This record gives sequence, structure tokens and C-alpha cells, in this order.
Amino acid sequence: MRLAIADPPYLGRANRWYGAGRGHRGGRGRAAAHEAAAEWDDPATHVALIERLEAEYDGWAVAGCADPASTRVYEAALPDGVRRCVWVKGNAIPSGSRVSGKWEPVYVKMPEGRSAHRTGAAVNDVLIAGVSYRHNYVGSKPYPWTHWVLDMLG
Repeated sequence: MRLAIADPPYLGRANRWYGAGRGHRGGRGRAAAHEAAAEWDDPATHVALIERLEAEYDGWAVAGCADPASTRVYEAALPDGVRRCVWVKGNAIPSGSRVSGKWEPVYVKMPEGRSAHRTGAAVNDVLIAGVSYRHNYVGSKPYPWTHWVLDMLG
């Protein structure tokens, strides 16, 4: 059984946080620089990720789709059988917009035979867990998030 968890950069923000972009306030908060980061600012790269996950894995999850532009791209590309789950991150840093994003969709394709009742432990499709700032870079997920996704994948 092959399982995958993908956590690509938000559409339109990859170069800022992972490439040659400015990061936040003079470069703070940037992760290690990646030469190909700007590719993730193209919607086609995100669609290709979904296609690859579907072709190569029995079950998978994708995070990093919180802004409206990303959500539209992902939901248009998702195959049948993918479940939209929600991560509520109450301690998320306020953004520069008036409406602060405190939740993020996580798309999960459960492996065949693992979604029925009594095929594993019951798991909620909503996780309430704060953002982990211990890792000191943008996009890191808290440990409960990883356990939650793995539990959903069975």
C-alpha cells in the first residue's frame, strides 16, 4: 500500500516564502530557498500534483489550499471519492487582510476499503489544533495534524 501526504506552498505565494521572494519583514520566516519554488505559483503545477497522487498512490492527502484561488484550483481537479476535511488553526497569525483565515481544507483520498465503518478507528473530519511555531518557518504543521491525517488514511 502506497500512501502520500503533500503540503505544497499556497498558490501565488511559493516564491515569496520558499524562493527568492521577500518572506516577511526583511526575510524572516522564510524556509530554505528552493530554485524551483516559483513553479508552485502556477495553477497547472497543483493540478499535476493531484494527477500524480491519483496515479501513483493508493491513498493520499493534500494540504496548503487555504486561500480562495487555491481552493478553486484543487476542487476543480479532484477526482471522485476525495473528502474535504477541515483543519481549524485558532492561533494562526493574522494576515494583512481584514478577514483572518483560521481554517484550511485538507483533501483526503482514502485507500479502497478503508473508509467503511469498522475498517479502523473512527476519525473526525475536523481537527482543531494550533499552528506550531517551534519549527520557525512558514508552513510547518503541528504533530497532531500529521497524526490526524495518518489516522484518516487508515
